[in-house]
Amino acid sequence: MAGLVGCAGAGHEKGVSPDHDRLGQATLSFDGYRVSGSGGCNRIFGPAQVEQGRLIVGTLASTRMACPGHEEGDQALIDFLESRPRLIQGDNDQWRLENDTQQMAIERVLMQ
Repeated sequence: MAGLVGCAGAGHEKGVSPDHDRLGQATLSFDGYRVSGSGGCNRIFGPAQVEQGRLIVGTLASTRMACPGHEEGDQALIDFLESRPRLIQGDNDQWRLENDTQQMAIERVLMQ
C-alpha cells in the first residue's frame, strides 16, 4: 500500500457517455492504509491495502447526507472499490485502478 500514499484520483466507466457515467463525479485519496472518497454526495472511507496487484478494501463506511439524484454515484464508487480493482502502474506518477467496466486514474499528489 505504500505506493498509494499521497495518491488521488477521479473515475469513469469505460465506453459510457459522460451523461451516463456513474463514476463521473467520483474522487479518491489514499493515506497510509486508508482510502477515502466520494461518489458525488457522501464521503466514503475505510481500510485498504494492495495485495497481488489489486486494491483490497475492508468494511467501508460513509456519511449519510441526502443528495437527491446523486446517490447512484456513491453506490457506484462503493461497488468499484469492493470489486478488487487491479492497480496498474503507468509512467511516472500516473497509475490507474480498473476492473472490467470501470477505471480510475490516480496520480501522486502533494497532500496537505
